[in-house]
This record gives sequence, C-alpha cells and structure tokens, in this order.
Amino acid sequence: MEFLNKNKIFIDQEAHITLAMVQAGLLKPIDKLMNKKEAKIADEKKLYKNKPVPFSFILAPAGRRNEEVLKNNPKKIELFCEGVKVGEIEVEEIYEIDPIKRVKTIYGTADAKNYPQVAKTLKRLGKYAIAGNFWVEDTGIKKRVDFVKEKIKGLKSVVGMTMHAKPIHRVHEKIMRQVIEKNDMLIIFLIKNIQKEEIPYQLRYEALKEIINNYFPKNKILIVPLLNTYIFSGVNEAILDAMIAKNFGCNKFIIGQTHKGLGIHYEANHLKSIFDSMDLGIEVETINEYVYCEKCKTIVSVNSCPHGSHHHISYHSDSIFELIKTGLIPPTILMRKEISAKYLAYLFPNRFKNLQKLYYDISPNKGLIEESSDEDFYIALMKLYQTSSLT
Repeated sequence: MEFLNKNKIFIDQEAHITLAMVQAGLLKPIDKLMNKKEAKIADEKKLYKNKPVPFSFILAPAGRRNEEVLKNNPKKIELFCEGVKVGEIEVEEIYEIDPIKRVKTIYGTADAKNYPQVAKTLKRLGKYAIAGNFWVEDTGIKKRVDFVKEKIKGLKSVVGMTMHAKPIHRVHEKIMRQVIEKNDMLIIFLIKNIQKEEIPYQLRYEALKEIINNYFPKNKILIVPLLNTYIFSGVNEAILDAMIAKNFGCNKFIIGQTHKGLGIHYEANHLKSIFDSMDLGIEVETINEYVYCEKCKTIVSVNSCPHGSHHHISYHSDSIFELIKTGLIPPTILMRKEISAKYLAYLFPNRFKNLQKLYYDISPNKGLIEESSDEDFYIALMKLYQTSSLT
C-alpha cells in the first residue's frame, strides 16, 4: 500500500512531450487535461472554450498500478517518466473512457491489425482519464518557442510548413522559393520522431541546412524541430500542424494537396478541405502537386502543364529514398547531388576499398594529395554523369 499512498502515475516519453507542448502553448486553446464534459464537447462538436480543436485532450495511462492509483480518486498526482518525477496534476476529475472510441477519434479507425499505430496507442491507453491543471518539466520546447517568436518579431508575413524531408528534393526547393518570394519568413517544422528513425533527424537536418545555406537567403528560412508524438499519427495531423504553426507565431500555413487527412474535395465547383469547416485563425494555403515534365523540361504544376501524366515524373520522397537504398544515385532532376552524396555516404559507410585512388582517377586534380570523403567521391562521380559532350 506504500506505493498507492504516493499517488504516482507512470507515463512514457511521448506523453511527457505532448504535455510539455500544451504547457508551452503550442496547442492553444488547449491548456489543461479536459474533464468529462469538456472532452465530450471537444470530440462531438470539435470545440473547447468555444474555439476549434480536433479532439479532446486527455491523459489516460495504461497499467495495473496506474489504474489502482486512479481508482482511489487522489487530489494530486505525481507524474513519473523513466523513473524520474517530471510533473504533477491538480486533479479536477477522474472518469472512465472507452479506449476503442478514443482511438477511432484520433485515427478514424480502431483496426489494430492493419494499423500498427492504433495497436500501439491501444496498449498505452487505460480505462481512466485524469482531468485538471498540470505542470511538467520542460523538454526545451518553451525555449524554442520563445526563440522563434523573438526571431520573427516585427515581421508581417510568416509562413509555416511541416516537412519530413526524407530526403529533401527539387519540389521542396521550388515550394520554398515560392514562399520566400512573397513572404518575410518561412519556418520549416522538421519532423523529429521520438523512436529510432530509418533516416536520422540529424542527417535530414544537415541536408536541409546545406540546401538553405548554399541556395537560399539564410535570413528568410528557419528550421524548427517538431517532435512527432502519437497525436500526430491520425487523421487530424494537418489540423494539429496548423495549430502549432499558429502558436509559434505564423500567420499562414502551407500544405500539399496530397497530404493525408486534408480531405480535399470539390463542392459547388470549389476546392474544399477540412480547414473550410474549422477556422483555426491562421490562413491555410494548399499547394498544387508538382512534377517534372519531359516535354516542358522543368518542374511544373499538374494544373498548368498541358501534357499528360505519361510525360510526368512524380516526386515521392519514399520512392526516391528507396532508390538511394539500392545504392543508386538519383538523377539530379530529382534531388541535388550534394544531398544524394550525404545519404549514400551514410547508408554505405566505407563502401570503397581504394577510395583515394578512385577519387583521383575520376576527378580533375592539381596534383596535391588531399583526403577525400565518400561524399566527395559521389559528387565527383555525379559530375561525370552530367558530362554531355560524349553522349
């Protein structure tokens, strides 16, 4: 019984980070753990304090010990993550929830068999939700928000854009250019997963940073890491991304028409999306799909190109990455050679036994012996691919 008297609740890192996001104001108007009445209104009417929200914000941690503590209706709860106290909740109410109904609200389905994220969320959901005000140890989020707001102070037009950049390709660059031509600042929210990633955040960040440093005015683009917790995995991802952009200080948010959960459809000959039924207080612009047209010989919008899809090359990051994983160098119409080199050097470390000899055999040199990296070799090789006088 000693454990129960301490009123400890154990949460995972995702819950801790999500609570820290709310505490930092990134999910405004959400500012607390909702009680039963508030949660019902949020789920059914998509409102909290008469402002739009995608779903209710609750904490219902799984686990036998957690459940035993909650059954005792404590007035204050201590939150522990990985054995360390990370916060407290002033309990307003503890009430039962339906975990199946909850995952349907977040993901649009409760099919755990075909949707791994649904299965994962069901495992971490308990039967009792805690309502009330809380505090948690900040994970650096508040400091990041303050930094961004100071950086954009006085600017009239600040645009937010969420990106995985795995990898960053030519269409990403085209969209970025269009934004900075018409606006004061572009903030790229670069997705950072909590769990281990196939393409590490640091690699994606360095590739994006290299593009910005070499091909864009540095003072017009800001990269901000956005931690990807379970709430972003469902059908409401686009709404949550726009809310976060607004609360960072953006007055416009751009998103691709093919983004999942956007709900693009035509109504009375006008293109509509989920944002038309939910005014978040930020202007949302949907971006057309771009392709490379072999007839136009450039990147074009599918809406403006007169040639059929049989002349188009699509830009799908997953497909480009699959190409890189085979060890092949993507064509430069898909992505810049410097970025391809970064990815290939990461995926195939120490690939070449005689790297220095290969490098000097295929690249012009001044006779000086200098250390060359795998990246240098790939770039030199790609320059040869671009030589056209003998083809």
